[in-house]
Amino acid sequence: MKYLLLALALFISAAVVAETPAEAFENLVDGFYAGDAQIVESYLSEGSIQMMEMMIMMIQMQPGQAAMELSEDLQMAVSADELLNWTTTDLIHALINSPMMTEGFPPRDQIIVSGCEVQGDSGIVYIKVDEYPEAIPIAMVMEGADWKLSEALVQSEL
Repeated sequence: MKYLLLALALFISAAVVAETPAEAFENLVDGFYAGDAQIVESYLSEGSIQMMEMMIMMIQMQPGQAAMELSEDLQMAVSADELLNWTTTDLIHALINSPMMTEGFPPRDQIIVSGCEVQGDSGIVYIKVDEYPEAIPIAMVMEGADWKLSEALVQSEL
């Protein structure tokens, strides 16, 4: 009986981790709209995180200039002193909670996953947004046992 309960617990925990690209994307979007940088970061591929880390290094090379530009772009105050201590989570938090993002994105209920294709460790999630006539493809990659947002999208936005 003890082994059956242990096996059941392992199966349930594996089932929770084994999500589809569509479910991973939905969780990422929910985290985005909740303003939760840690959830968003957990659904970014290692390549995406590395690109953001490089961006932070570049920001920290000229924090005064970067603070001016980011404050303007994000439509919120960012100081040079803040930037010197930024982590990837801090950058994501600033991005997803900035007026530029919160005012520029449609309401959450207007972002609908309309399909998903998987080929090995790559996937495409198709989303429909009320403002666009065609489905938008979003690249996802499998890292370990988890689906993550591909660095291709992050790279195009940075």
